[in-house]
Amino acid sequence: MNKVILAALATPIILASCGTALGGSDGSEKILSVTTSHTSAGAPVLCNSVNGADTGTQITIALAAAGTLQNVKVNLTDAAGKTVGTTDVSGSTLLKGDKDGEYKLPVTRRANESLTVNSAVTSPAAVTVSGSPVATLKADIVINRSRSSVKLASTVALPVYASCTK
Repeated sequence: MNKVILAALATPIILASCGTALGGSDGSEKILSVTTSHTSAGAPVLCNSVNGADTGTQITIALAAAGTLQNVKVNLTDAAGKTVGTTDVSGSTLLKGDKDGEYKLPVTRRANESLTVNSAVTSPAAVTVSGSPVATLKADIVINRSRSSVKLASTVALPVYASCTK
């Protein structure tokens, strides 16, 4: 009887050490900020077109994560939780953040929801938005290591505007 109880108590520890849990091993993984290359009244926005052209809006995700990252998957999700755009970024190409263990992950989003990984962060530029937002999107990430994955959900809902002007 005592052996059965000990085995039951040890099972969660064994499973966690195998990387089956979605939480980070030390809890250091977190999204620090989500910013965009377009702002309206100081707030980040996504534009389907700027001055009539789909030049894309860069989304920069600042994150903290310890250890060696194999890759980071970026998912754009709509208000219903449906993934509308996705891309993978190699851990070796992540930009270093302001402190050790911090990274910046810049991706450009186009109107068709495609995402392109960028090699530099674009400075924000003020835009004027027209009408109401046509959608809201969140940038969620999955950090992958050799033995574990950590899913981090953004709390920042980015409004998407059909048309913006500079």
